[in-house]
Amino acid sequence: MRDLIGRKGEETMSHIGFTKLMVSMGHQASGALELMNYPMWLRDIVPHDPNGQARPDHVDLAALESKST
Repeated sequence: MRDLIGRKGEETMSHIGFTKLMVSMGHQASGALELMNYPMWLRDIVPHDPNGQARPDHVDLAALESKST
């Protein structure tokens, strides 16, 4: 999954193709993500600015989710 995030992810997904990605999403249910059920790679996301440069502060999606509920 780390290969599908950010600029590297865009390149990887362009090689896979839109149709294959959509079919995969239709067959693979993501399940219910909960605070204690987050994969570690979702707890350390490196966001990119519009130019594709990595931003210095990483994002912990589990922490964001717990604040919004």
